[in-house]
Parts: sequence; structure tokens; C-alpha cells
Amino acid sequence: MKIKLSAIAAAVAAATLSMAADAATIDFHGYARSGIGSSTKGGSMVCYNLGPANMGHFRLGNECDTYLELQFDSTLAEKAGSQFKFHTMLAEGTQQTSDWEETSPALRQLWGEATNVGSGPLANASLWAGKRYYKRQDIHMLDMFYNEVAGPGAGIEGVDVGGVAKFSFALMTKSEVNWQRGTASYAPDYANTGSNANRNFDLRLEGLALGDNFGSADFIANIISQNNRANSSGVERDNEGGYALTAQHTIGVLGGFNRAVLQYAKDGANLNGSARIQGWDYPGWTSTADYKGYRFLDHLVFDFGAINGSAVVGYQDEKSDAANIDNKTWTLGVRPWYHFNDLYSVGTEIGHVQVKPKNGETAKLNKVTLAAQIAPGKGFWTRPSLRAYYTYAKWNDAANSGSNIWNAGMGNVACTGRDCGVSIDSTDIKGKTSGSTYGVQMEAWW
Repeated sequence: MKIKLSAIAAAVAAATLSMAADAATIDFHGYARSGIGSSTKGGSMVCYNLGPANMGHFRLGNECDTYLELQFDSTLAEKAGSQFKFHTMLAEGTQQTSDWEETSPALRQLWGEATNVGSGPLANASLWAGKRYYKRQDIHMLDMFYNEVAGPGAGIEGVDVGGVAKFSFALMTKSEVNWQRGTASYAPDYANTGSNANRNFDLRLEGLALGDNFGSADFIANIISQNNRANSSGVERDNEGGYALTAQHTIGVLGGFNRAVLQYAKDGANLNGSARIQGWDYPGWTSTADYKGYRFLDHLVFDFGAINGSAVVGYQDEKSDAANIDNKTWTLGVRPWYHFNDLYSVGTEIGHVQVKPKNGETAKLNKVTLAAQIAPGKGFWTRPSLRAYYTYAKWNDAANSGSNIWNAGMGNVACTGRDCGVSIDSTDIKGKTSGSTYGVQMEAWW
């Protein structure tokens, strides 16, 4: 019996070792933030935002939620010099209002790729397919993705162009729910009017070397084609195709980098490269055919050792007769940190945003945050970090008119949790022109 048991144990051990040998190594990445905050009046934490596309969301000491992304990457096989990789990401967010907040995680990414798919220009290229964040471009201090192409797709990435740039092509497609102001009991501001399928042809020339001391340039074109569908009442919607163009220049300066971005979008495309959906991007919009948008952004990250930080300036101009909008938005902000040593630092974030509609008073918001932080290093991007903060915001009466601002396509000046752009629910700031909050936040990425 002992001999038989030993033989069985050896077989099990051999099988286990064999399975372990075949198992893929998993790289674990992610992002997380959470904390506690309150208004100085004793109510719930209030976050302050004004303007489209998060142009007025200066996020330090100004995030009211708990948010988590968990990403798992693995190389599943190698053959003839090519690697076959798998990527997936789960994300979840809550309003951090109580101990138990039951939510369903979202499957944000699930895609596979084959690398080094050929020779010559394809020697370092990849073929991929699945659902993914596709080469998103952001400004961290605003939590703003100025190019945000995401969803199901397929493409080829990293084709060498003369040794001076990389070319990528992707086809992204997804269905979007169209919403308009209506009678839905769970969201009285919106009603589902059906879905719209769109195709996004994404072409990129990236990392174009401009020579010594001149940095590099990227060019992005998003061409939108939409399949219009009737709503539940059989009424056809006027969702047109369109296009968005982005050019950006990046150069190393001041121990960090400076990135200047120019963008243009027309008709059925957003400035961020995604499809523009009638009724969703602006409530009451009856057509996407006459939209034009322009945007300029300049993002600086500087690092002088003990002092580092970020600064941003931006301008956006959007026009559409069908949506009854003609808005001009300016944003300006800076977030410097002073590091006493490799653990402790203090910083501030100062931001100003204003939105001028064609007919109406200019809405303005000013926000300042003071913060003390502990993090494992002096770098601006060093995480994880723990921060104690105090935030003060002041806005004018034009920004305090929730429905007026929303109809202008801007969103309210202030919001609780993720209800931005719907209503100002907090009695601590409703009808007022200033507010302040304090709290402690954790932020991590790995």
C-alpha cells in the first residue's frame, strides 16, 4: 500500500509540475484610487468641474469616487520569432458613500496580439484583435483623454516607416445607445431612443523623428462611418459620418517633456476621435451633420529634483446649429510639488476654466488645492501615494445655473460623485458660488 501511495503521489507531483511548466507567466498591472472626504459644512464631499471633456476637472483633491482597474497580460506562446500575447482588464467604480457598495465589474479590455509578424517593415509590427483601449492620449492632471479610441477592433500596429516613424491602422466598431431628454424613471434627463452602430477607421503615424533637439511628432486620423437605425418608434435619426484629426509635438524640456496638441473634428466625430452620437453628446441634438470642433492643448511636465510638477493650457471651440451650441472654452492650470526627501512632499494645484456660449454670460470656475503627500520617491509619476488635502473652489452665477450650463453642452460647475452634468445635489453648494472640501486619498498604479 505504501508503494502504491508513493507511486500515486509521484504521478500527481509529476502532473502538477508538468502543468506548472506549461502555465503562462502573468504580468499584473493596475490603477486604483480611493479615500474619504467631506465639505467644510459637514456634508458629503463635493467635486468641482466645468467645461466639456474634463477641461475644467483639476483632479488633485477633486475626486469623489473609488475606482479600480486590474489588468493581466501574458505571453501564451512563441513560434518562429513571434510572440502570441493575451491582455485583459476589469474595472469597477463606486461612489464611496458607504461600506457596502455592490457593483458589477466592467470588462474594459480583452484582446490578443501576435508580435514580430514578418520581416522588413513588419519585423517589429503586431497584429491584434479584440476589445481594448487603443493608444489613448491623456493629460493626467485633468483626467482628460483628448484622444480616446476604445472598444472592439482589430488592426496592425508598429509598421516601420523608413526608420523614422511607426504606422498603425485599426478598425474599431461598436454600438452606442442614443439618449435624449425624456421620461425614463431611473434617469429623468434621458430616454433611450435606440442604438447606433459605427465604424472608426484609425490611422496613425507616430514618433516621427524631427532631428536632434527638435523632438518628435504624431499624426492621427479617425474616419467615422455610421449605420443609422430607427428608434423604437420607427423614426430615422440623422447620424452622419465624420472625421477627426490630431497632430501633436513632443520634446524633452526642463527634465520632463512638453507636448503641444492640435485637433479638428467635423460632423459625426468627436475631437477625441470617437463617434459622435446624436442625443448623447448633447441632449436634444437632432443631427450630427453640422458639427465643427477645434482644440489646442499644451501639456508640460517638469522635474528639477526637489521641485517637479505639471502645467496645462488649453482652448476649445465647438459649433453646431443642430445642437444649438457655439461654445468657447479656455483652461489653465499648474500642479507643482516640493519634495523634502524621498518620502514627504507638499504641493498645490491651481486651475481656472471658463466657457463662453454664443448667447449668454461666460461661466467661470477657479479651484485651488493644498496637499501633503507621502510617496516612495521624488518623481512626479511616483506611486503609490497617500495625500491629505484641502480644496477651495469659486465660480460665478453663470456657472451656477445647472440646466443653462448643461444645455450649452458644458456640464455643471459642481457635482457629487459621478453625477457631474446632471444636477447640483449637495445642499452645501446649491445656489452658492463657492465651496470647499477636505480629505485623504490613496492613489496607486503598477
